[in-house]
Amino acid sequence: MMTAGASESRLRYYGLLIIAMAFWGGSWPSAKILVGIAPPMTIGFFRFLTSSVLFLILLFATAPEPRRIFRRSNLRILFLLGLTGIFGYGILFLTGMRFTTATQGAIIAGFNPATVSIVAHIYHKERLPKRWQYTGFLVAFIGVVFVVGVQALLEFNIEYLIGNIIILVAMFTWGLYSSIGKEAMKTLSPLETTTGGSIIGMLFFGMGALTEEVWVLPAMFDPVFWINALYLGSCVTFIGFLFYFMSIEKIGATKAGGFINLVPVFGAVFSYLLLNESIFWTYGIGLLLVAIGITSINYPIGKETGNAEQT
Repeated sequence: MMTAGASESRLRYYGLLIIAMAFWGGSWPSAKILVGIAPPMTIGFFRFLTSSVLFLILLFATAPEPRRIFRRSNLRILFLLGLTGIFGYGILFLTGMRFTTATQGAIIAGFNPATVSIVAHIYHKERLPKRWQYTGFLVAFIGVVFVVGVQALLEFNIEYLIGNIIILVAMFTWGLYSSIGKEAMKTLSPLETTTGGSIIGMLFFGMGALTEEVWVLPAMFDPVFWINALYLGSCVTFIGFLFYFMSIEKIGATKAGGFINLVPVFGAVFSYLLLNESIFWTYGIGLLLVAIGITSINYPIGKETGNAEQT
């Protein structure tokens, strides 16, 4: 039986998760603003420079052996993390946002848990407890089709279609990053894994920013650029990941992962409020189907429920 103290603690972490999801949802309109001001490599560099500094401060303040992430034995896995989930995902995310709307991108992001499961199925040979749960992938994908394809047919815009496809590819890149991250966390903590990946990704973006001649860009003197770049680095990347992993540790990965369904909701709402973007009926159907599909995939069954509580 759950005590009052345990119940309050659980509610506290639910609150942290909602804050994290709100930050992640806000990344979509923020990125849309940024790609209209600066090129993607420059945006990515300052985002992950900010997060890397904050992660390193936290790592050296809390970890018993913070320097071990720089050991040669860890460099290969951290290189792959930075290449896939930070640089690879980041460049696809920003490139996609140059073409599509923040609302459409945020709803497609709701497919993210499915891509994580698909890649884990291939990479780690993970299986869902029940066969019927695999229908969740189909339902979620149909939801994405409603956003990517149906609206494009009703009101055709080739740029939206291109951008949406790029965002969908970014989701699979994130799925690969998640599986590599699971491998990394056999020897490194979540904080060490995220810190190392962020640093490597920042270096990749930094090399790209040099080709964009970042030092002469007008964006360097634009306060809107700095507000949004610092928001992505501090709130979305640093605080968002910190709250998410804290919650996984306390309430389990299954329950914490379910909150990701809030990201497209927050993303669509913030895009409407901040950018005055249109929300079509097809987006609502797509969002609903994605949520149903992801819920089916992550539905706790039998012993798996108990295990999730102890994660």
